[in-house]
Amino acid sequence: MKFLLTIFLSALALSTCENKSSEKNAETILYVNSSKVECTGVGKMQCLQIQESETLKLNDWKNFYGNIEGFEYEPGYIYKLSVKKEMLDPATVPTDASTLKYSLVKVIEKNLDEKMRLHDIWALKAMNGEAIDSDNFQKQPVLEIHLNEMKIFGNDGCNTMFGAIQELDDQNINFGAMGGTKMACPNMALSSEYTAALGKTKTYKLEGLQLYFYDADGNELLKFQKVD
Repeated sequence: MKFLLTIFLSALALSTCENKSSEKNAETILYVNSSKVECTGVGKMQCLQIQESETLKLNDWKNFYGNIEGFEYEPGYIYKLSVKKEMLDPATVPTDASTLKYSLVKVIEKNLDEKMRLHDIWALKAMNGEAIDSDNFQKQPVLEIHLNEMKIFGNDGCNTMFGAIQELDDQNINFGAMGGTKMACPNMALSSEYTAALGKTKTYKLEGLQLYFYDADGNELLKFQKVD
């Protein structure tokens, strides 16, 4: 009887170890976003954004500070990957490195991210539904959208301006506070109207070479044309 109990306990321990080993080396689904973001690890760096989930959620991206062995990343695409997640022995890992190792099993999906079309230079053509006369500005108002950094640059027809993109998905876009130079120009009212419209922007639409910004009620605020 004692002999049988010993065998049972040994088998149970072996099964437990195998289960733990399986958990440490399990395959999982990983989504990778279409652009990297600035992050801080040991120093400033560019991080992938990932979701470890069976279903993609638009605003649930998290910074990924490591590498996915065997994965060749190309900006502009959203990936769905099958990866092996392996727990490494902490004694063999440098103190500033992760004890988790990710290895690519296969690329399940690779889809072009349409919002990456925003990453361009856009010239202002209309405000609040009315075409603008560029002669009324000191210079042509231009908006440069840099999705890799989630930032915007450009000018308001008078002053150079810059800011951050706080929210972005397939329909919604939201800008933070704007900064810029403080030069005075003959028609500052139009420049102020333009920056105010950017602050009210909640959604967008891409149509060919044109970009539209709308407020929370769906009213058109700004219309841009892609700069060649």
